Amino acid sequence: MSEDHVAQIIGRAVTDSQFREQLFADPEAALQPYDLSDDERQALMQVKKEDLEDFGGKLDKRITKSKMW
Repeated sequence: MSEDHVAQIIGRAVTDSQFREQLFADPEAALQPYDLSDDERQALMQVKKEDLEDFGGKLDKRITKSKMW
């Protein structure tokens, strides 16, 4: 199960604007390094960019500016 990878991808997409842009511009390339099932890939591709940006905007700036990735 790759739930950890899904959580990492979502967290990274929320806090890393460059990764988020790549995820929506070229999802296959962005997700390639992660060990995901086909269902997980499809589910991640259904996430709306606006939802991630909205959530990221609500986080404390210390979290979104940290270099976690």
